[in-house]
Amino acid sequence: MHKLLKMSWLNVKNTAYSKEFLLGIIAAFAYSMLWICFVRPKLYGLMDYDFEFGRFLYVMILYAAVSILRNDIKSNCIKTVFTGVFSRTEIMISKSIGLIIWGVIFAIMVEVNNILASLILYKKIGINGFLAFNHLQLFITYIIIAFSMGALMLLIVSIIFNESKFILFFIVILSLVNFVSSAITVLIVTHPELISKFSTYMKTPFYNTIALMQGCFSMQSILINIIWALIFCILSTFIINKREIN
Repeated sequence: MHKLLKMSWLNVKNTAYSKEFLLGIIAAFAYSMLWICFVRPKLYGLMDYDFEFGRFLYVMILYAAVSILRNDIKSNCIKTVFTGVFSRTEIMISKSIGLIIWGVIFAIMVEVNNILASLILYKKIGINGFLAFNHLQLFITYIIIAFSMGALMLLIVSIIFNESKFILFFIVILSLVNFVSSAITVLIVTHPELISKFSTYMKTPFYNTIALMQGCFSMQSILINIIWALIFCILSTFIINKREIN
């Protein structure tokens, strides 16, 4: 188990130190600073700035999840990884653990952004506003998002199973779905009578991911995303176990 955890951390570490990832994180913080320093909507509180940063960070979550498996293919060490000491199932379990580690890392990034927002907007938010924020809820939210949406990206990579840039197409599509889901959650909150029309969509990880990001924290959203994450992980593991790796 210790070796699996170490492998999970190495998967995360390799992506975290990549130039593409670091540039993406810099861009995410730059986007957030635009809202905090210049836009500054009158009605925005810490949760709103948290959401704006998370909306950009969502793209990086997808990229980080893809890289956990895609980097093995890209570096031509896929045969070594999947035909070594560990079974393919154990390798995929280590990838899933890596998603949870990513969730913690992204939650820390959001906390850093919240600290910056609280200090820059000291008169409006300040230390009291930061301390009043539900930090445990934030960590659970990003761990669940990284695990569920990351598991979906693992499934997509296990199906495509190449290092083609075509995989970036799915990142763009899922980012657009996230944007649309944001509008749907607002619509449902303002018009509760529409819940029945979106009842099926509300059981998907896409809707519940954006609901969690917007602060609509509930056990139902957490359980739905965990169930979907487990389904995605099981399917990707099954596909990898059946795949010929040369």
